Amino acid sequence: MNTDLDKFLDRLRDAVNDRQLDQLEPGVWARIDAIRFEAPQGGVWGWRAALAAVMLSFGALAGGVAAAQPESSPFAIHSSLAPSTLLEGGQ
Repeated sequence: MNTDLDKFLDRLRDAVNDRQLDQLEPGVWARIDAIRFEAPQGGVWGWRAALAAVMLSFGALAGGVAAAQPESSPFAIHSSLAPSTLLEGGQ
């Protein structure tokens, strides 16, 4: 069973290599290093630090608001919804 894929693979096997691939990886890493050194480093860390500060502030604010709200669980020790309080008539 000879398909078009077999013909293509046979032509690829018989084709002459027009470029060497043994230096492909070092070339790619050299380009990555060149781009990495060109990118500004200070700007990225500044944005990350500012974002971290905003998120920490928001977390502290949300935690403070949640802690300041009264407890409304029926299982809390000093709750107006506790069964003992409701059975006593609120006295």
